Amino acid sequence: MPDVSARRALEALRAGVPNRDVVRLLPPAQADIVGQFAKLLRDTTQNWVYERQAEGLLLAGEFGTGKTHWLEYFRHEAMEGNFVCSTVVLNKETPLYDLRKIFRACVESAVAPGKHGPALEEIAFTFKAENNPNYREFDEWIHGLPPEQNRIAASLHLFIKNSNEEVREKILAEWLGYPMKVPEMRAALKEVGLDKMYSITPIPKGLAQELLRFEFISRFFRAAGYSGWVILFDEMEMISKYSLRQRARSYAHFAWLFGQVKKTSAPGLAAVATITKDYTSQVLYGTRKDLTKLPVKLPGTRDEHYLPATEAGMKVIKGNNLELRSPVSSEVEDIYRRVREIYTTAYAWEAPELTDRRAYLGAISMRQYIRSWINSWDLLRLYQYHGETVLEKVVQSYDEDSDMQQEDGENE
Repeated sequence: MPDVSARRALEALRAGVPNRDVVRLLPPAQADIVGQFAKLLRDTTQNWVYERQAEGLLLAGEFGTGKTHWLEYFRHEAMEGNFVCSTVVLNKETPLYDLRKIFRACVESAVAPGKHGPALEEIAFTFKAENNPNYREFDEWIHGLPPEQNRIAASLHLFIKNSNEEVREKILAEWLGYPMKVPEMRAALKEVGLDKMYSITPIPKGLAQELLRFEFISRFFRAAGYSGWVILFDEMEMISKYSLRQRARSYAHFAWLFGQVKKTSAPGLAAVATITKDYTSQVLYGTRKDLTKLPVKLPGTRDEHYLPATEAGMKVIKGNNLELRSPVSSEVEDIYRRVREIYTTAYAWEAPELTDRRAYLGAISMRQYIRSWINSWDLLRLYQYHGETVLEKVVQSYDEDSDMQQEDGENE
């Protein structure tokens, strides 16, 4: 009989969107990157003691070189290591220049080991402070925040002590950036006898508040017994579609989330991102010249305060990344053998040797070769027909896109 997991893996390979079955049956092969990610997880766990964030990882590769495959592998490894994990693809709905949307996407996509469904909700509604040894550390951090931030402590204690499901749902929404009205929160605190303890005011606005949200959620996951929070960002090259000042904000946000800005840290947060290999030559240098333009254009604008972090983010992209190399011939043969085994298992049909398959050329992505093999076997299995797949190199565009630059007024 056909194997369901092999069928799931094959369909994911056919679509070019790896899933957990692909990672299990066709793991990535670059040992140095595997080691770097394992180190990131270790550093994140150990750095809780020092109250600092581990520096994130940036993977650079051409289209189809397996960047998304790597992220799915990281997701699997992170959850095996007891980390909550989020995956965010940068697109029109989640532009990196809007940190509030990025935060919501990170929380809403978070999954936790041993849980089914959205991680924050699943963890929060089963959270028992007395059962978690890290809760005291979390509580001390919350009460050490400035007075204008005491609403965070109020919301947490209100969530713990309140049994009203509607109120608890509103608190979760507040943590996502949809705040309760001040009178409403005061009334809820009064119901559980906490109104004298906290003075409730509107949530402060600004970049510092958005960054604090990440730290709060990271520490909350830690208090619930998890090792930390891993966030995986795919398609960082989408930054090139933004306007100049939006790109400046995006580089700054990237630097903050990757632990690259002094005096700004979210312990327990580990970030990984992918970007195209030629982004530096095309956007930081090339016709866009972000490296030289932004330090000149930002001063005197309302985004001037971003400049140090903007430069830190561009510096990481320029030189501090892990390069995905093209597989050598022996690795291609191993991938071919594994895909053939997956196809055979998926359909309970012996996939024949493709003796006339074209030699691997680095100019064409590995993803396209894999799909050509699958297409050939499909034609043979269904129609007994020997077909030929035409492969073309995909050219990445770095042109600005006005459709990707629309802001909704909620941005900081």
